[in-house]
Amino acid sequence: MKGKVIFEEEQRVIGTRTWYLVIGLSITIVTGTLVLATYVSEPTSERYIGTIISTIVFGCVIAFISTMRLYVVIDEKSIYYRFPPFVNKEKHFSKKDIKEMKVRKYRPIWEYGGYGYRFSFRSGRAYNITGNMGLQLHLNNGKRVLIGTQKPDSMQTAISRLKENWEMNG
Repeated sequence: MKGKVIFEEEQRVIGTRTWYLVIGLSITIVTGTLVLATYVSEPTSERYIGTIISTIVFGCVIAFISTMRLYVVIDEKSIYYRFPPFVNKEKHFSKKDIKEMKVRKYRPIWEYGGYGYRFSFRSGRAYNITGNMGLQLHLNNGKRVLIGTQKPDSMQTAISRLKENWEMNG
C-alpha cells in the first residue's frame, strides 16, 4: 500500500528521438515499397502485397511502441515501477530489498545495449525510455536494477527523504 507520494514520473516513447526514428523509417520503407510496386514494372495486385504487408508490420510496431511507458513512484516507504507492455503488474522495492541506491549517470548503449526493457549480465536490468540518468539499485539478492529518469534532481531529493524515513523507522 502506498503512503504519501514524494516522487512521481511517467515517461513515454512518443516525442523522443526513438519515436521519430521509427516513424521516419516506417514512412520511408512503406513509401519505398509502394514506389517499387508502382514504377519498377507493370503494376499488378501482387506487387502491392509488399506495401500492404510492410504497412501492417510497421503499423503494429508503431502501436506497440506507443504503448510503452515507464511509471515510477517513490513514497515514504518504497519505490514502485511499471513498464508496460513488458512489466504490467506494479513492482516495488522496500528497505528489506535494497542494499544500496543512488541516482547516477549511465551509458545506455554501452552498459545495457540501448533503451527499453534491457538486460545485461554485466550491468543487470534496466528500464529506460531516453536520456542517461537513472536510479541504480543494488539489491540484497545480488541483482542490480536501473530505472531511468528525466528528473534526476527531484528523484535524488526523494531518495534522500526515503533513506531518512528508513533510518527513523528502523
